[in-house]
Amino acid sequence: MFTSGRHIHGMTSQEFNRTISALRPKLVNFAALFVNRGAATAEDMVQDAILKLWKAQESQEIKNPEALSLHIVKNVCLDYLKLKKNNTEALQPLFSMPESGNPHTVLENRDGMAFIKRCMESLPGDQMVAVRLRDVMGYEMDEIAAILGTTEVNVRTMLSRARQKLREKILTNEKSK
Repeated sequence: MFTSGRHIHGMTSQEFNRTISALRPKLVNFAALFVNRGAATAEDMVQDAILKLWKAQESQEIKNPEALSLHIVKNVCLDYLKLKKNNTEALQPLFSMPESGNPHTVLENRDGMAFIKRCMESLPGDQMVAVRLRDVMGYEMDEIAAILGTTEVNVRTMLSRARQKLREKILTNEKSK
């Protein structure tokens, strides 16, 4: 990555590399939640974010590299998805269902996951990210606030609104069956 030994705002390139090496698996996993183009695309998103983080470090001291790097990865992925907005397969499912068992059940599970995916995709960007971070990845409110660059109160509001929208869509879908 970065090999010069110069010291920038309290972090040498070696310290930066160590920090990023420790965060990289989490960043790739986070990027993979957004992009459904394989590990190489998630790695590309992370590499782009790392370069932006390095540039940010040159002009300011970074107090929470994890939160900032996740925030940057989120923005890089959202930018990528905006370019691919006509592609309905741009986001991965929240989780995968086992493919074994009764074929009818497998098909129902796939349909259910596809519906949930569409519901999640219909949420505004920050609401979708907040739900994924909190309910899928298990992040705490303060961590989500740092990633999204907002307050914990705003995160709670986003989650509440997003969950209400999801609940309404799911109930509407159930009634139509």
